Amino acid sequence: MSFREKIKDYKRIIIKIGTTSLTHKNGKINLQAIENLAWVLSDIRNQGKEVILVSSGAIAVGTERLALPQRPRDIIGKQVASAVGQGVLMQIYESFFSRYNQKIAQILLTKDVFDNTITRENAQNTLFKLLEMGVIPIVN
Repeated sequence: MSFREKIKDYKRIIIKIGTTSLTHKNGKINLQAIENLAWVLSDIRNQGKEVILVSSGAIAVGTERLALPQRPRDIIGKQVASAVGQGVLMQIYESFFSRYNQKIAQILLTKDVFDNTITRENAQNTLFKLLEMGVIPIVN
């Protein structure tokens, strides 16, 4: 049974994409992989499914953008690379998803959001409203 056949009965599809799926072996961003991902997820969305993308890759994109010789290993270095990379990664996603007339939204979640009832409810309500509006949330 193919992947497409398996998902026919599901209302909501959550896809987790890791850094290694978004980059080449040398750590550079793989634009072809991201374009393929945007095409497949847009197609699933166009079949009436709710789609949520959980994406890694901000540190790798930031490392490349900052022209660092290697991926940072310390917390501050990772946070800097992530801060730079997150915006660039969302620009890349926006570029490819818009080719398929698909709206996306960025949702940044931390453990603190889940630890507090009010912020958790607000995050859930936002996520559900985006899905209701046909938007693909990209969660990091």
